[in-house]
Amino acid sequence: MHVFSTGPLALFAAAVVSVLSLAGCGAACDAPANGITAEVSQHADGESAGGVADDTSGSAGRMLTQVGRFHHTAQQAEEWDASAAEIVTFDPASQQIFTVNGMAKAVDVLDARDVSNLKKTGVLDLSGGGAFADYGSPNSVAVSQGLIAVAVENDQKQSPGWVYFFHAADGGFVKRVVAGALPDMVTFTPDGRKALAANEGEPNADYSIDPEGSISLIAIQDGVPGDDATQLGFEAFNRRGPRADELPEGVRIFGNFGRTELSVSERLDKATLAVSDATGIKKGHWVTITPDVAAADGEPLAYQVASVSGTAVTFTRPLDDEATYTPGDAADASTLKVFLHDGQSSVAQDLEPEYIAVSEDSTMAFVTLQENNAVAVIDLKSDTITAIRPLGTKDHSLPGNELDASDSDEAVNIRCWPVQGMYQPDSIVTFTTGDETFLVTANEGDARAYDGFTEEAAFRDVVWGDADGAAIIDGADFSDKNGVGDLVTTITNDADRDGTFESRRCFGGRSFSIWTVSGEQVWDSGHDFAVITADRYGLQFNNDNKKTEDEKDGRSDAKGCEPEAIAVGRVGESTYAFVGLERMGGIMVYDISSPASPVFVEYVNNRDITKQGKAFGDPDGDYGPEGFCFVPAESSPVGVPLLIVGSEVSGTTTVYQVDAPAASRLEGDGSAARPLTR
Repeated sequence: MHVFSTGPLALFAAAVVSVLSLAGCGAACDAPANGITAEVSQHADGESAGGVADDTSGSAGRMLTQVGRFHHTAQQAEEWDASAAEIVTFDPASQQIFTVNGMAKAVDVLDARDVSNLKKTGVLDLSGGGAFADYGSPNSVAVSQGLIAVAVENDQKQSPGWVYFFHAADGGFVKRVVAGALPDMVTFTPDGRKALAANEGEPNADYSIDPEGSISLIAIQDGVPGDDATQLGFEAFNRRGPRADELPEGVRIFGNFGRTELSVSERLDKATLAVSDATGIKKGHWVTITPDVAAADGEPLAYQVASVSGTAVTFTRPLDDEATYTPGDAADASTLKVFLHDGQSSVAQDLEPEYIAVSEDSTMAFVTLQENNAVAVIDLKSDTITAIRPLGTKDHSLPGNELDASDSDEAVNIRCWPVQGMYQPDSIVTFTTGDETFLVTANEGDARAYDGFTEEAAFRDVVWGDADGAAIIDGADFSDKNGVGDLVTTITNDADRDGTFESRRCFGGRSFSIWTVSGEQVWDSGHDFAVITADRYGLQFNNDNKKTEDEKDGRSDAKGCEPEAIAVGRVGESTYAFVGLERMGGIMVYDISSPASPVFVEYVNNRDITKQGKAFGDPDGDYGPEGFCFVPAESSPVGVPLLIVGSEVSGTTTVYQVDAPAASRLEGDGSAARPLTR
């Protein structure tokens, strides 16, 4: 059994959850056949452990203490989850916080000289005084040596966007520089000589346009950015390109650009549609069925083909009326579209740069390619892409990597399953210890889900084994919705499109990882986040951040708590990682001074879980942490380090004071969290 070291904290209490029999435990899991493989406290029995928001205003001995908070919108239902506070940065010279406010298509400026009383003093004007009418939402903001950079998408999302530059002191506009399609993140090199933008290049909804992903490099000389960017693309890695052989097999390339769209003439029965032309459809193929957005509600869903007869296509499961048809008119097939999964995006189109980290010496950059489960490496001395590295998968059949795979069982059920998690990190940062640089990733996971192509399906909706769809694989019943059958997987597991899965991958690592710059994993947090949140919240763990719905255990079948935001900073003589959980909320803190053996320190969450599903209100805490900014003591307005958090769903910017752990905690008097046994 994989357990925590013993200790007096409630987090490490010895009571073990009694759960369903361990039929889902693969051969590699050495847990007993009647118990959970990860130990949590008595609160994980299906009832919430109180769920009240943490007292972050002055808890003795705590590293993170909330000292300031600002609402960017009134807490009204129609404004909730409107991206009013996403990415944050801090300018030490002017003592200002800059927060991306996507809802307002602006960057809000907060006076942080008194962090306990944050005041909005203005916005960065993206319209150029009315000269620009083509700008869309800002996605990221960064500061360096008095210069602000903002990544701004085009109003036509698939067209090139920009990096805007402003003076931090007075918000004065400097210029905007053309970037690639959908610049999603911007950062500066530590020496301030370059600004870098990750241009995600997402396709449009029906996949009829799929721009190429790229990285924009903008030189800065004497505080003035250049007029043009160097655009680094991935064309050379295309299938017949000069560097095609350098693309490793583990990099996921699966876009559906050039797909075939079919109209639906009739619904013949619950699982059969008559389409305009079934020529290109064969048994085992996948299609995406989506409602016409002008005529119906619902979302695109993937269906596997069971048989084709003339123009009649029968699927392996009935069509989902609730999600696919106009409410009250479920027989109206004319509102449906069928998109064949027969397109093929190029490598350059398919790679989607998400986030950038730069080495401390400003010579290398590392770019997450989230959907592709890879990282691109850039040599900033020559401004070239030197490598694309796949990140591999996480074996959830091994003790220490357990997960809860179902939202249907209404239980905390953290155990081994014979599946492989794709890390798919969002945020990435670097840190240096001694003379070695490491990468730290927040392994959120992400799936492609568009009208013209969705890759998501539950394991139980895939044809396994016999005609009934039941299959016992490595000791797990993949048809059981209360076990691993409910887990969301990718239809790209069927790589050769013969109707049979060749692998059992799922989305996200539900963790954070430390890697060498050459791509070797040094450490991963395993199942920690699931166990820690289950210990505190019981069945309310893996909750969503929608707030209007009560979703106990609601994200277990998807990507769990979804680690997204990450920051690293030195406090005293130690280096800490701060990891934000997008769905569950809150901040995990680890001492990573020894990269191969990090120590869990604390979990702080100011969200009041008892408010779930109830009325909106100001005291309910932060939802959906999206971006972190660590402010070292020498730059802080209060003389000690700060962690600034932008929370997308609640539309809040929150400031935490970061104190070094008391000496008594480090000496092990029982008030500190213990290392997790591995």
